[in-house]
Formats: sequence, structure tokens, C-alpha cells
Amino acid sequence: MFETDAAGEPVEVADLDAAGVLAILEQRKIGARVEERGKLRLAGQWAVVHPATAETGTATWAGASLLGGDLNKDESLGGEGTPAVSAFAPEPFAATLGVATTTGMTLIADALDLQHRLPRIWGLVEALEVEPYKARHVAQATHRLSKAAAAYVDDRLADRLPSCSWRAIETAVAHAIAKHHPELLDQREKHGKQSWHVTLRHPSPSDYAGTSWLDITGDTLDLTAFHDLVLDQAAALKALGDTDDLEVRKAKALGVIASQQAQLDLTSLLDSQDDKPPAPRPRKPKVRLYLHLTLADLATGCTDSRPVTVGTVERLGTATLARIKEWVDHAQVTIQPVLDLGRRDAVDGHEPPAWMRELVILRDGHCVFPWCNTGARSTDLDHIDPYVPLDDGGPPGQTNPANLAPLCRRHHRCKTSGRWRYRRQPDGTYEWRGPHGRTYLVTPHGTIQIPSN
Repeated sequence: MFETDAAGEPVEVADLDAAGVLAILEQRKIGARVEERGKLRLAGQWAVVHPATAETGTATWAGASLLGGDLNKDESLGGEGTPAVSAFAPEPFAATLGVATTTGMTLIADALDLQHRLPRIWGLVEALEVEPYKARHVAQATHRLSKAAAAYVDDRLADRLPSCSWRAIETAVAHAIAKHHPELLDQREKHGKQSWHVTLRHPSPSDYAGTSWLDITGDTLDLTAFHDLVLDQAAALKALGDTDDLEVRKAKALGVIASQQAQLDLTSLLDSQDDKPPAPRPRKPKVRLYLHLTLADLATGCTDSRPVTVGTVERLGTATLARIKEWVDHAQVTIQPVLDLGRRDAVDGHEPPAWMRELVILRDGHCVFPWCNTGARSTDLDHIDPYVPLDDGGPPGQTNPANLAPLCRRHHRCKTSGRWRYRRQPDGTYEWRGPHGRTYLVTPHGTIQIPSN
């Protein structure tokens, strides 16, 4: 393996001593800054050559404003004081980079904020004196603040950003909010409950191993009391002989508490009521799993004489049959009819029947726009060849699986605008052509840019 030294000469990596490694590493650090600075420059120029007008509409984080809409500062991808960008401009930019549209939008927004709201920090990026990712972090942290607040942060951090910690950046932003947006602090205190949530998150399918995360934000006293309950239950598990570490027992305690709650008899709470309804019976949680197994796997299951059988769980990834059986044993199960994914029936109406929508969702799994991973259940079903009502001369049978594809709302609008065209290939892949002549192939495994002839 060869690298290039400061003089541009090839050097065998195995021949480098410690000083040589560090010298070349220093070069690579500067080279990486050059590359990321170049992307930010190009993102800013992309915004310059795609200004929003009443004819083009405006690119927004939610999609695009209506044509002829009010081009106010809030519609810009960048923060206050940055120029608005035309609708659907981010899509070809992101596709060329080989990233999701939202990733490309973030790069454009960061470039706009740095160049128009954080000029001193942008100067550090231009001079290669700071890591561009650190400058972008400042841009994102100040994105929703006023231009004056961003200028305050720019002034506070510019002289020391190369050596700043993440905490120092957040402190400067907090001071800017206190100085320029005291109303935000007041709102935060008055409306803190709006940030409360209980969110269940799962790892990516490639990392899934039967473990997920539960994030909770709520009242401090309530969460402290609940945490104490979890600790008590974890201690009880230890007393019963559980030898796992404390954190593992705390996680197990959540399942024990949930099981106890499900079995709680509420009759005693209703004794004071004259017309008390019957006490609710414990209910098992509802789980919907789409499991793909061979007939042999279904017949034999997991046995000592066979390898571990696995299935695919929608939105989670692979799971062993033993794990799925454990879930099903403790859940309320509804058996869904097996769909024939090769079914080709067609209907004349615009809306597909439930079975057809389910077929397309299971077949494609996600939005089929290049590099978009939005789950198919959160998408619209698009007619690849636009639907023409029968009364207007449209042919029968336009709504069929071969003419339907899942597109998230943003990319559905993008396709409808006429800037992008696509077709479904016989092998189930999707070929897209963008507004600048670039072509992409969306496969079940990802997106491939097709070289131009």
C-alpha cells in the first residue's frame, strides 16, 4: 500500500516510522478540510444559480411552497437573512453526491448560514483553519435564531473556534438565546411539556439483534420516582438469583413492571362508584410482524439438529425464529393472509384496493426515489404513468401493481412537478432521470448512478 508524502512522492506505508505516519496524517487532515470546504462552496453556488422566484416556487424543509407563494425569509432552507432556493433544487444536488435529499438540503442550508450569517467562521473555513464539520455544527445550532443572534455567536466564537469544545459552542449559543431571544427561555419554561415524549427506537436492520431503545423525557419528579421503582425491581431480581449486571437487570425490570401493570385488577379503584363497569381484563400488546420464511423453516422451526432459523421483521431486520416465538407467546396475534407478490390484477379507479397497497409496500419496502429510505408505509402510492380518468379518455386498468410505486410526499411532489421521470424495469428496479440528464437505478439494495454515454 502506498501513500503520497509532502513532496508528492509515493511512499510504502509499511516503511513509515511514527514521524512519517504523523506527517502524512497532517497532510490528509488539510486535504479533508479542502474537500469539505469545496462541497460547501459548491452548495452555496448551487443556491446562487437556483434562486426562488414566483415561477419556480421555494424549497422548504417540508417540501416546496406553492408556485407564486410568498417568498418570505421563513421559506428559505437557510436561516433568517439567507436567500431562498427554488423548489426541488436540492434533489439533483443530493443525488449527484449520492446522499438522501435531506442530507443535501442540510449541506445547502449550512453553506447559506455560514456565508450569510456567520462570515467570520466562514472565513476560518476558507483559510483551512478549522474543521468544516465544526463550523457546520455552529451553523446548525444557530439556524433557527435571528440573524443578530447568529452574528453574536459568530463574534464570540470566531477567534477560538479551532480549539473550541462542543460544550463551548453550546454555551455561546445559550448566551445568544438569553441575549436576543429571552422569549424562547420563557416559552421553554411555560411549554416544557411539548418536549415530553416516550420514543421507542430500533437499530438499523443490519445491526438488529433483538435489542431496542426507549427514550423518555418528562417531569423530573415523575421520572425520578419511576427510576426508583426500576431500581427496586432490579434489586428484587437480584434477590431472586438473577446474576446479570445492574443495568441489564434494570432493563429487565421494565418488562416485569409492564407485565405487572397489565395484570393489575382495578376493581378496588371502582368500589366507590354506583354503576361501576366491569374491571378491564389484562391485554397483551399488539404486534404486527411480516415474517418471510421457507415452508421447510415453518414446518421444522428451530431444532437442535438444524441451524438457527431466521426471519425478516419489517422495519427491524432479521430475528431468530426463537426470538419471534418469544414475542408471539406474549402478544396478541392476528394472522394476515399471505399475499401473492406476483399478483397482477388491475382496477379502473384511481385508489388501489387494500391488498394492492399492501403488495406494493411489501414489494418495495421504501420510497423508490434515489437514496431515499423513507419506509413504504409512510409514503404515497404514485402512478408511474400518470392516471387519466376514464371519463377523460383514460384506458381501463391503470391502477395495477406494475404501475404503482411508493414515493414519500416530497419526492411524489418532485416527480409530479415534471423535473424527474422514472420507470419500473421488468426486474423490479427503478430507473430515474433527473433534470440535468443524470440517470440513477434504484435497486432493492441501494442506488447506482448510471454513467452517461
